[in-house]
Amino acid sequence: MEMGLGAAFGYFGGKALAWTINHIRLQWEGLYPVLSIALVLLLFAVCSKLHGNGFLAVYAAGLVVSGSNVLHGRSLLVFHDGLAWLLQITMFLTLGLQVYPSQLWAVAGAGVLVAIFLIAVARPLSVLAALAPFRFGVREKLFVGWAGLRGAAPIILATIAVTSGVPHSQTIFHLVFFVAALSVAVQGTTLDKMAKWLGVLQVGVTEKNVPAATAVNSDKQPVKFTVAAGSWADGKRVMDLRLPKAF
Repeated sequence: MEMGLGAAFGYFGGKALAWTINHIRLQWEGLYPVLSIALVLLLFAVCSKLHGNGFLAVYAAGLVVSGSNVLHGRSLLVFHDGLAWLLQITMFLTLGLQVYPSQLWAVAGAGVLVAIFLIAVARPLSVLAALAPFRFGVREKLFVGWAGLRGAAPIILATIAVTSGVPHSQTIFHLVFFVAALSVAVQGTTLDKMAKWLGVLQVGVTEKNVPAATAVNSDKQPVKFTVAAGSWADGKRVMDLRLPKAF
């Protein structure tokens, strides 16, 4: 029930969030991030009050909003990206205070084996399965599997075992922390080398001086458009240009 309500609230709530942001006219652009935070908290509260999964609702709503044309979308993206980094830093500092280095050595042997299985088997297979319906090459999928660093979520989930009094919860927490740290250290420092080895590294930005209405970004490359003075796109908001879905 929680997952179902969370997914439903996320989809319809995301549509409502995008509509609300686009139709509320605020005097200052800086107020739109405040509005988005208020709407997200409201969505989480209502969904949780009705016994749905508020975290899933907010996550799904974010996916819906990101796929919509939203007023001041660029500034909202920058704001939420910065806020996410701040919260992640705070979270990791807090979680780091819960770790005892002496207990990390006790789980190092098992942690290395789990990390090897996770990096070489579990994550690549799960990524290949998840991206099967999408038009990605095998090399691109393998790179996504290598770049898909996961540390915060499993560590936080491991704290639930600790706070719930699960047997051997401290061992579980330190094992998860060790595996996440090792995964970030190994994969995070080799992303550029793996990109070059798989042949997915692309450098440079394509510039095209073409009308926005006829441009088709078929090769998924960043494109820079020059809007000529006096053209039909001059002075319009990006969301009003009716760009192709590829953009």
